[in-house]
Amino acid sequence: MPPVTDGRFGTELRRLRMSAGLSLRRLAPLALSSRGHLHDLETGRRQPTVDLVTRLDDVLDTGGSLSGLLHPSPTPRDPQRLAHLTRHPRRVDPTTLHLLAEVLAAHRRLEDTLGATPLLPTMRTQLDLVTTLVAETTGTLRPGVVDLAAQWAQFGGWLYAASDRPRLANRWYGIALEWATEVGNPDMIATALSMRGHLAWSQRQPGPLIGLSAAAARQPASPGVRAIAVQQQARGHALIGEVDAVSDLLDQAVALHAQAGAAPDREPPWIYFHSADYLAVQRGLAYRLLGWNAQAIAHLRLGLAGLSAGAAWTGPYLLRLGAALADTGEVGEAIGVYERVRQLGHATRTISLVEQAESAACALSARS
Repeated sequence: MPPVTDGRFGTELRRLRMSAGLSLRRLAPLALSSRGHLHDLETGRRQPTVDLVTRLDDVLDTGGSLSGLLHPSPTPRDPQRLAHLTRHPRRVDPTTLHLLAEVLAAHRRLEDTLGATPLLPTMRTQLDLVTTLVAETTGTLRPGVVDLAAQWAQFGGWLYAASDRPRLANRWYGIALEWATEVGNPDMIATALSMRGHLAWSQRQPGPLIGLSAAAARQPASPGVRAIAVQQQARGHALIGEVDAVSDLLDQAVALHAQAGAAPDREPPWIYFHSADYLAVQRGLAYRLLGWNAQAIAHLRLGLAGLSAGAAWTGPYLLRLGAALADTGEVGEAIGVYERVRQLGHATRTISLVEQAESAACALSARS
């Protein structure tokens, strides 16, 4: 339960609700809450959760003002400088840009263990800040500001995508693409295209998945960035059963990964997660889509063994491993994998993982 900066939350919630012409009874179902719970928030009897505050911001169209009343995390080493920047965006300097880059790096690492949802309130504030900086900054510092802002926009898009908000994710990926194009950053251009392809993957749309991933791979980006795009393109071909294309593309991804390993300084900071283990789970996922369960299990096990066990983004790969195990008769191990996913979902507040794991486990128990 996150702390609130002061007693203003309830007062502000009531003001925004009344401005929207909503009673507590009408607001409650829109925010997936109860009338009594919202009343307790307005009177200060309860503290708000991150999930509920995010929903209230969306329903009341506040632009994130309610989330802004929660304490941001992580705390930068020089919070006064960032606070000053927020009040005076035209006074950005190289030291402040470096600080913003450090905060972004910390957010990326936190998302690996906490999941996307707890970071959204802070992310709204940071996205507002970098958007203002892009609008206000001119002169020699502008390219650096826009380049860093594109990284924030891409990460914001990822958080929204991981929180099952594809419309907002697509919006911020588009902004990242625009800003990266302005400064001519091929790594971010390719990444934004690739992440839009990932949204198509989540909606099982092989056409844009393949097309956007191929467009990303054509950019003069780093080998690691192109490796991610190519393996994603392979996944699209696996969706439509094009075996030869899948094998060729996966082999290309391995070759690109080897090139990235030979020149690690060429790789951008936002693909720190890319590794041989990551490529292994991608290959296992493609094999699962093709129905090659034995190969899928082998590669998913291999890759997951080397990845961070607490990262929320590993959950979908564990779900595929569980499904492949179930289809090959390994019911007990499959149920154990689904339990791991359920615990991971609770730990990272990724409710979709909890629901998928419980549903899969129940279906498997009923079948056996």
